[in-house]
Amino acid sequence: MSIESLFLSPVYLPLLGTALILVTKHFFTDKQRRAVEYLAAFIALIIPLIAFIFLIKPVLAHHQVHMILGTWETTLGIHYHFDGLSFLLIMLNLLISIPVWLYSRKTGPQQETFTIIFLIQSASIAATSLTADLFNLFVCLEVMGVTSYVLVASSEKNKAILSSFTYLIFSATAMVFFLIGTFGLYRISGSLAYDTIAQAKNLLSGSDLLVARLSLVLIVVSVLLRTAVIPLSGWLVGAHSNAPHAVSALLSGVLIKIPLFALVRLLLLVTGTELLGSILAWAGGISTLLGILLALREHHAKRLLAYSSVSQIGYVVTAYGLALASGLETEEGALLLALALLYAFSHALAKATLFMTVGRACDAVGSKDLHVARGALSALRAQGERFPITGIAYLVAFLSISALPPTIGFWGKNSLVYLSKGHGANYLLSITSVFTIVAYLKLSGIFLPRKNQETQNVEPSSTALTSLSLIFLTLLILAGGFWYTDFQTFVVQVLSPLGATNATLTSYSALQDLLKTGLTTTIALLLFFIGSKTRLERHFAARRESTTSFPNLFFGFALMVAVMAWWLLFPGGSL
Repeated sequence: MSIESLFLSPVYLPLLGTALILVTKHFFTDKQRRAVEYLAAFIALIIPLIAFIFLIKPVLAHHQVHMILGTWETTLGIHYHFDGLSFLLIMLNLLISIPVWLYSRKTGPQQETFTIIFLIQSASIAATSLTADLFNLFVCLEVMGVTSYVLVASSEKNKAILSSFTYLIFSATAMVFFLIGTFGLYRISGSLAYDTIAQAKNLLSGSDLLVARLSLVLIVVSVLLRTAVIPLSGWLVGAHSNAPHAVSALLSGVLIKIPLFALVRLLLLVTGTELLGSILAWAGGISTLLGILLALREHHAKRLLAYSSVSQIGYVVTAYGLALASGLETEEGALLLALALLYAFSHALAKATLFMTVGRACDAVGSKDLHVARGALSALRAQGERFPITGIAYLVAFLSISALPPTIGFWGKNSLVYLSKGHGANYLLSITSVFTIVAYLKLSGIFLPRKNQETQNVEPSSTALTSLSLIFLTLLILAGGFWYTDFQTFVVQVLSPLGATNATLTSYSALQDLLKTGLTTTIALLLFFIGSKTRLERHFAARRESTTSFPNLFFGFALMVAVMAWWLLFPGGSL
């Protein structure tokens, strides 16, 4: 089959699966509907994955497809562009979505409605990855957002519903500014397509150039809110910590990364993005440090993981910003973009596994409070987990998120930090690496045995699908570590049409930094030991679950817009 007939399968097959579930919802027995639900998931998730495996060869050969759907004229049409970037983003979504959906079959939510929304979201993620015009990007981001609100609230708990509403308000406000920015670029270019906007903007001067710059700032800051970069991350902690475990895994693993990379096509076409990239690099570096410091204050397991996501996405944003600052036409810029995507994939695997394992462990012990939650392994054994798959999966994900061998995170994070040398954000990334290990040592207490182990009468539960999903993610983390060099070579080659066509891999090897890794781990262990012995952590711990108010987040949004606008307009930059 041709590339043209396969690249849209992740968009229309999930919608076909959704239609199958809806058709059978009122006409079949419960058992038949459950079978159709599994069939729909197979059509929506497995078949697109198989189709994209067949696309590896043409993607490596740099085959691209540009399509305008419907009969619209070029300036207003719905543009889709398939290339190496969209291939990698869609593969990221599928490789996380499949185990997450399997995990949800036993841990919940198990309603048909959940699968319907889940599949619609998968289609919207694929469409976002493929889009090549601003208004279609807006529509796809909105569908991603609406489905996310529903998925967060699907646990039907009061806190989850409130967090979902907060997420909705913040996101909807940001997208209003996204639309204003879209209108500004359309007014000066007469088109919504990325390439036409870029051609028009690169020839502008005077007031039109000012409008174009401010419009681009509004679009970028709106996307940064979806990506949860500090100070735009206030919505994330409540949404990720109160959502069902499977939803938390998907949101943190996939949803906060796709909008950032979907925007890269427009930013690459516009000349003079160096200043914007430098701002993003600093924003990412600050997010890494502040995010992990906030995580250290938490005693709620899932809130700690949520703040950690804010921190870890900072690594991705830093590399992304430095890639733009260096210019993708340079070897360094092309490699930095590849490493940003590689670490996004690394974090997606680790954080999805962590949310799933920690969520399962907390359910087993009956608490998310890190001061009292203990004995997860024995509690899981009592529930029928004969082999400690949850504990092993947690350990592997812990090693990866902490950049310890032999995982993909060890190679990905160390390579990223190495290439960021020479920029001030590098120091923030290095400091954060120490505190990340401390935070996850604190989280690991859930798996320690209870001092007074009590035998609980727990009804055994089937864990086959849960175990399968965890094994799948764990193997990907380890495989990414063992074959990281090949994986990195593949990503660089696939992305090369976006920038430097002669980009070659850096000679750096993370094994060269084993001494640094050992020193980082030693410092982290000492800090953890001192903190636990002196009860320092409890002294500085958050006393209550804080929530970000709308005025505070709006202030953060205004601050980011003001900083970007000032930096771009007054230093004489040429964005």
